[in-house]
Amino acid sequence: MSKSTISTFQLFDLFPDAESARLYLEDRLWPGGPRCLTCKSGERITARKGGFYRCNACQLDFTVRTGTIFERSHIPLHKWLYAMYLVVAGRKGISSMQLAKEIGVQQRSAWFMLHRLREACGKSMPRLRGMIEIDETLALWTPWPESGSPIGS
Repeated sequence: MSKSTISTFQLFDLFPDAESARLYLEDRLWPGGPRCLTCKSGERITARKGGFYRCNACQLDFTVRTGTIFERSHIPLHKWLYAMYLVVAGRKGISSMQLAKEIGVQQRSAWFMLHRLREACGKSMPRLRGMIEIDETLALWTPWPESGSPIGS
């Protein structure tokens, strides 16, 4: 196992509750402290209760969820991190039914989470070119003939 992977047990140890997940995400999103999304200032920020912050310059309230895939979601952040882990660690992906059972939410909430996570991954999938090695299989990419048909004329 490489040093960049962790087990499920280690993940639960790192993020036992929503508060530890919030602190982790705040550190990743704002390494130098919280910053306002509107005026981009980090100087006149007041910490409020429950992970909320207020920018005193533009009077905007915000959290680590604001402007991210977690926005307008009532699902605790540690469940979001566990869902991310399951999506990335699974070889064939994960269904919304399975995700719902794993993290303890309804199926429609799991479906919502999967769509948000897929949206965050981006839509553009660049085409593979040249020599491509997949496990023990070697595939060579060659362009189709000018006629546009894979068989040719």
